[in-house]
Amino acid sequence: MKRWSKWVPAGLALSLAATMTGCSSDKLAGGEGGKPAVTLKELGKDEKASIKVLFFDKNYFSQMYGSLFSAKFPNIDVQVVSMQSIFDPGKDTKKEYQKLVDEEKPDVLLFPTSELFEQWAADGKLLQLDDVIRQDKFDVENMMPTVLEQIKSMGDGKLYGLAPSFFSQALFYNRDLFEKHGVPLPKNQMTWEEVLELAKRFPTNGQGEQRIYGMASYYQFNGGKPVGYKYMNEIGSALGLSILDREKGTVTLQSDGWKKALTLAAEAMKSGAIYNAKDSKPIEPGNGMTMEDILKQDLFVTGKAAMTIGGSYYIETLLQAKDSLKDVKPVNWDIVTVPVDPRNPEASDAVSVSKFFAVHVDSPNQRAAWELVKYINSEEVAKATVSSNPGELSTRTAYIKERDGRSLEPLTMLKMVRNGYPKGAEPVPVSFYSAFDQMAEAEVQAVVESKKSVDEALKTMQEKGQDIYNKAKREQKDTEKKGQG
Repeated sequence: MKRWSKWVPAGLALSLAATMTGCSSDKLAGGEGGKPAVTLKELGKDEKASIKVLFFDKNYFSQMYGSLFSAKFPNIDVQVVSMQSIFDPGKDTKKEYQKLVDEEKPDVLLFPTSELFEQWAADGKLLQLDDVIRQDKFDVENMMPTVLEQIKSMGDGKLYGLAPSFFSQALFYNRDLFEKHGVPLPKNQMTWEEVLELAKRFPTNGQGEQRIYGMASYYQFNGGKPVGYKYMNEIGSALGLSILDREKGTVTLQSDGWKKALTLAAEAMKSGAIYNAKDSKPIEPGNGMTMEDILKQDLFVTGKAAMTIGGSYYIETLLQAKDSLKDVKPVNWDIVTVPVDPRNPEASDAVSVSKFFAVHVDSPNQRAAWELVKYINSEEVAKATVSSNPGELSTRTAYIKERDGRSLEPLTMLKMVRNGYPKGAEPVPVSFYSAFDQMAEAEVQAVVESKKSVDEALKTMQEKGQDIYNKAKREQKDTEKKGQG
């Protein structure tokens, strides 16, 4: 697939759009450097407007935003264009997204990935929002600074969209287990080395129900598969490493950084401090399994693991277990930040945004479209929807203070960084990851079992990984050709 070409400069596109859609070029006091600021004419009291919004699903939109918006803006008719079709397996999401926009001409765009949003902003297809935010005195001061900074970085310092929510991860720990075994409690901004050293301080000689682990993966019941590569990858990611140079299309694992990541993961696995799922019985949901059965397989939930890495959604898992597992003592849990890179302890790629709302620069109804984007990102909606998607964190800071008596600050205190996503880079075929992960796990296990050295395993992972990547790209191109035919 060819890289996306840039169409027109964002400034020129905005200027043209302002001319065509009734925007004025009056100077605002808040304008940068005295330059003309784009403003949007207010809708008249009885003026009606009709807009289209691109969203995952019509019912979901109505539940989250549509009903609330219609009640407040009855003069603005909102039609929802479902984007489910762009996610069909084998399809190029970027091309399908562009095709859907060309066909439906939505006024408000939802971008499901940062890469897609960033590319559209660079191509001048989105309305710059800085000026209209100043014009309307829309409150962005009480939104997560790191989220706004990240969005601005995708638009070369300008805001071309807003995000009502974000995801984050934390290191969850069992306070009672730490105190029982005299292990110091975890702290914010620890390194992976420090976290794994804590894990190794827990006893490994327990049998049966008495066996506990210093750490267990939340994904431990992933079909009974070992998790060594998962830890290696998480350690490498924290260190700012990527298994792929996406601009060159090359697998890059033979480096000092990856050597450190694999060494740390393998040594932790060998120590017995980390639960290894390879000998566990795979869970098969649907065969009479209840939610209670699944929760009981989680070693952190059942008090058998001192630590685990989990997303903001994992809090809901713990609360659900507290309510539904009557024969299991609730975990006395708390959180600190995920492990960080000692060279950059203020940031992490564990913080991410997955929903960006923007106004199409060619929309003939930019004011109405902006009203919807503004409303979706308002404090009013944050307050009304805070319990609708408990796994997502509101970008409105007033609504991410605490949960179940625990401070959520560790989920919000790190700045966002993105590893391995250069602008304009070719997308990675989905089939690459599943095949690569399986191969890499086998190599990590070979190191854990002392059948291979770290250097030998990394060499094999890089060589085989490159073959897997090349094959996946060929298959991707073949699929695209068939689709065009």
